[in-house]
Amino acid sequence: MNLFGLFLKLPLMSKIKIAGIIVIILLGVAVWLQQKRIVAIRQERDRYQLNNDALLSDMRQWQIDSATMATDVKRLLMSSDEFEYYRAEDVAKIKQMGIKIKNLESAAKHQLEVNAPIAAQIRDSIIIRDTVPVVIKSVSMNTPYLKLAGTIENESLVGSIHLPVTLRQAVWVEYKRRWLFWKKVKAVHQTITSDNPHVEITYSEYIHIAK
Repeated sequence: MNLFGLFLKLPLMSKIKIAGIIVIILLGVAVWLQQKRIVAIRQERDRYQLNNDALLSDMRQWQIDSATMATDVKRLLMSSDEFEYYRAEDVAKIKQMGIKIKNLESAAKHQLEVNAPIAAQIRDSIIIRDTVPVVIKSVSMNTPYLKLAGTIENESLVGSIHLPVTLRQAVWVEYKRRWLFWKKVKAVHQTITSDNPHVEITYSEYIHIAK
């Protein structure tokens, strides 16, 4: 005998109780699904607001000390599909690194410019060429932030320039407080510093991949 047959043989009060339990369960499932949908809508709304704020905010720069410049940008939040669509060139480079996009947590990109004034000394130097001493012009510049060395021959300068630079990155959260014990994420920032005054960060972005 199936369950429906057993149900029909039950007393009326038992049928009413079982029907009531089923209705309560169905209502509970409906409320849970509706709540889940509301949470998803709110999360998408918050993501849109944060991304809109990040896109409308200018990149902020300030001088920390005589050598260090800081750059601050707000985080963008994208899904894997959005990242592959809007940042196709970056995706191609990341894949060349052997990284799978599905395993990607976040991606950052920075553009740098080097603008360094040259004030080098030119002096006579002697080199041995085919056992014969030859006088040439040498150029040199040595500072904590730029090293230049080269020679001048046949009206041409041949040499090398070395600019050591360290980039430091910090990702931090900016909160918006409404009550004493309640706070909401207003923005996630990426702040980068360059310790070489000749190296300028002209563009920076930080994208977190939403799972």
